[in-house]
Amino acid sequence: MTLVIQVSKPPFGHENTFAAFYVASASLSKGMDVIVLLMGDGAYAAVKGQIGAQENIDLPPTEPQVKDIIELGGRVIAEAAALEMRNIKSHDLIEGIEIKELKEIQEIILDYGEKVAAF
Repeated sequence: MTLVIQVSKPPFGHENTFAAFYVASASLSKGMDVIVLLMGDGAYAAVKGQIGAQENIDLPPTEPQVKDIIELGGRVIAEAAALEMRNIKSHDLIEGIEIKELKEIQEIILDYGEKVAAF
C-alpha cells in the first residue's frame, strides 16, 4: 500500500509539518510505501540548513525528519511552482528531494494515492 502525504503548511508556526513527517516515518517503518508532497508553504520544509530558525524560535528543524524519510526509502517531492514562488533554488534543497510540476504531482496522487493524508 502507498500512502501519499501532502504538506502545505510551513515547518514553523504549525505542528502540521512535524505531524506529517512523523506519520511518514512511522508508515515507512511498518513497511508502507510513502510519498511526501511539499506544496504551497510546505516547500519551506525542503530547505537545508534550518538551524537559524531553531535558534530564533526555539523549534527543532525539520531537516533531520526529511532525511530520515528519504533514508527509509520514502520519496519527498517539492512542487516546482511553490519553490519558484518562494525563491527556493534547487541548490537550497535537502539532498534527495525531487522537484515535480503540479501536473506530475497530480498524476502521482492518482496513480499511487491508495491512501492520501493532507497536513
